[in-house]
Amino acid sequence: MRSLGKRFQEYVVVYDISSNSERTKVDKVLKNYGFRIQKSVFECRLTESMKKKLIMDLKRLSIKTGFVKIYLLTDIVDAKTIGKAKGTIDDGDVYIL
Repeated sequence: MRSLGKRFQEYVVVYDISSNSERTKVDKVLKNYGFRIQKSVFECRLTESMKKKLIMDLKRLSIKTGFVKIYLLTDIVDAKTIGKAKGTIDDGDVYIL
């Protein structure tokens, strides 16, 4: 029997941007899709359509002073969170924009 729900996958999104204004715009976009786990790292649970929209939203920013990378977490069965991680999602592929 096929699943009727949307298929979510786990992603880690990282950025390295030198312009404060560009960094602020990227940060604002990423807050709509996931949770910050470090200053320039977000954890996101996305469907395929959500991932495509995220990529479009980031491309619209026309980042000139750095990059954003989106990593698909392909083996999260053994992922562990040690300590108290506020605001994170429970416990390959990369797109460079």
